[in-house]
Amino acid sequence: MLSLALVAAFSSTAHAAAPDITTTFTAPTGQYVYTSAKWQVTAKNVGNKDAGTVTVTVQLPTTNTSPSVSVMGTLGATNCTTSGTKLTCTTSSLKRTKTATWYFYMNLPESAGSIDFSATASTSGETYTGNNASSAVASLSHYAPTFTPGATFLNRHCTGTNLESFFECELYPSSIASHETVLNGDGSVTFVGYTGYTGSWALSGSELSFDYADATTGAIEAEFVGYAVDNTGCWEGLTTFRGSIYVSPYEVCVE
Repeated sequence: MLSLALVAAFSSTAHAAAPDITTTFTAPTGQYVYTSAKWQVTAKNVGNKDAGTVTVTVQLPTTNTSPSVSVMGTLGATNCTTSGTKLTCTTSSLKRTKTATWYFYMNLPESAGSIDFSATASTSGETYTGNNASSAVASLSHYAPTFTPGATFLNRHCTGTNLESFFECELYPSSIASHETVLNGDGSVTFVGYTGYTGSWALSGSELSFDYADATTGAIEAEFVGYAVDNTGCWEGLTTFRGSIYVSPYEVCVE
């Protein structure tokens, strides 16, 4: 049997007063690709002691560019401090059960990969930090424009490894090349100026897809899948190449 002294010591340790900070994201509802929307991050003191200064560090989504890495999107107004791809949000105190909320506006691009946010809180005297971090993934809405088959498209693109968004190409304009395609009424693709290639295309809601095939053998060499980024006839997505580590983010727009 435990002595009364040991019971008292255990009880004192188990219930030692300390702040305990959790973080949560509030993502915007129905944010369209390439439109600005308000995000919020909240810190709450769920501990049994008031906290002093609380700092929440928000990691914004990042590009896959190298060697320089940028924010995947455009950061607008915020009540946090910005540095590189991170936000630092602070409050001078946070009492028990109370919350502090910060905001930031983001304009997010179309991306073949997930657009991830994370937040981590810290304060002095905290004895448990297992619930300090949280994360969120952007869920973007898309437009669904149509076009008349036989339309000519301008395809702008860059090429690299691990790229996921045409936004990454636009950070380095000199890397962008272009060519034209015609999406024919019979579902075939004409590559203007490249008679050695043919292909097929399909449009389903916001998704546009087409492939590049050898005109002689019919073998598919590359495939594009993109999603509408406006109502005027522009799609962005990724072209992948059979048997290659290289990818090409594309912007495909009706001319």
